[in-house]
Amino acid sequence: MPSSRRKTESPAVQILRYLASDLGILVVAALIILTVYAIDTVTPLGEPVWLLYFVPLVLSFWSGRYYAIPTVFLVTILFLMAGFFLSPQGIPVHLAILSRFTFFLLFFITALLLWTIRGRQIREENL
Repeated sequence: MPSSRRKTESPAVQILRYLASDLGILVVAALIILTVYAIDTVTPLGEPVWLLYFVPLVLSFWSGRYYAIPTVFLVTILFLMAGFFLSPQGIPVHLAILSRFTFFLLFFITALLLWTIRGRQIREENL
């Protein structure tokens, strides 16, 4: 696109272009992780708010950085554990641990699949 045409873009288009960039994706993913964490710490144990952590994991798939998915995975797991300890009592602790561990396994498998697929895409793009 010619530079003269780019100057006439509306602010909304410029914002969407930034959000679709690699840095924009990572910033949005980080904001979602922090928001889910904040909600997780105020809701009682047993409320599956942490299922929303799948959103930043899927967003990281579109990042051009090869290590975006494992980074989001590791950061999310840290926030998941911290949210467990800071959440008010709801269901019995052993059920909350079982629930979060089940989520961890599903989250790990999803991250591994996404990372494998993304790695193949990046290798094909570099050929």
